[in-house]
Amino acid sequence: MATESELIQKRQEVKAEILALKETIPSARIFNQLGKAFKQNSFGYWLSNFILLSLILLSPWIFIGLALKEIEKTIPVFVTGLATTEITVLGLVTAHIAVQAILDDIASRIVEKISSVDDLSKILLWLKQTWSTQNVVTFVLPLCLFWTGLGIPSLSLPIHQFVGFGVSLTVFLVGLVGGMMFYAPLWASLLASSLKAYQYDLNTFSPANSEILSDISEMLTKGMYMMAAYAAVLSLFFSSSLYDQKIKTFIFPVMAIGWIVILAQFLLTRFTLSEITNRAKWVTLNRIQKKINVLEATSDLSDKDTAERLFRLADIHKQIMASKTNTFDLKSVSTLFSQLMLPLLGLLLGNLDKILKLLSK
Repeated sequence: MATESELIQKRQEVKAEILALKETIPSARIFNQLGKAFKQNSFGYWLSNFILLSLILLSPWIFIGLALKEIEKTIPVFVTGLATTEITVLGLVTAHIAVQAILDDIASRIVEKISSVDDLSKILLWLKQTWSTQNVVTFVLPLCLFWTGLGIPSLSLPIHQFVGFGVSLTVFLVGLVGGMMFYAPLWASLLASSLKAYQYDLNTFSPANSEILSDISEMLTKGMYMMAAYAAVLSLFFSSSLYDQKIKTFIFPVMAIGWIVILAQFLLTRFTLSEITNRAKWVTLNRIQKKINVLEATSDLSDKDTAERLFRLADIHKQIMASKTNTFDLKSVSTLFSQLMLPLLGLLLGNLDKILKLLSK
């Protein structure tokens, strides 16, 4: 069994490795390269990233379009393509900030509460594997191809002809960025599920009131709020005049997907917290039950002190058994409701003129 000093040392090592991992994930490599002229996370850093990444994505459309004389026929869909590119870049920025915040919380809050050296190694290995180039590409590439397969026809239909090779390459590059963006909520959901596998320092008599459960909930809730806010912006963009009526039909599937992801992550988080609580309860209950059994088998039950010890252990057993395991409460439900309402708010703001006109009748 690891000593306290070994555990402390391992925690420090894992924290350092997680903080180093933050700089090696795909989005960090992209942003650190494009924003290297500025201090990290400064206004200049994000502005340069936004502008340069947008230019990189649009450059095939512009330069190949000029070389092959495709620009003129794509003018009617340029605003739509530009808006889609910018909202995707914004999505990658949002996903990156959310992942960075989660990794920071894991290093500063979660690792500190893991009580097993083996589990510290396991969570570090899990993080490295899920952010390995192979695993990220395995998810991003098929999604990018699907994105491209939908995007090219979506831009070709309004102009009644093939949109061109330059635009097609831009759609493909935007699909890669979109794939990295969508990987973040998938990763967060997998993280929410994986956290139940580790041992934590918990309140022995009331595991549900342990600090680590609050830490896990707050960490994942922050990520969900960022995702919900982005879904709101997405709804606003899709319902704006930048998109024609045919493309606007995608807004409800987009909202539905956003709601499904938010709800799925919420349920995964609640399930994980309940699993951690329930496991900790039974560890303590089984330990008490073992003491009761040993005392009953080796002691004289007619002895007053023995009887008192048995009653005391039985009372503790009863109190722990009665302590709550379910982490659903009014606060968590209200948080979920507010997250689900953000995409709807974006839709309402995007159609504010229609709503005002309807109310004025």
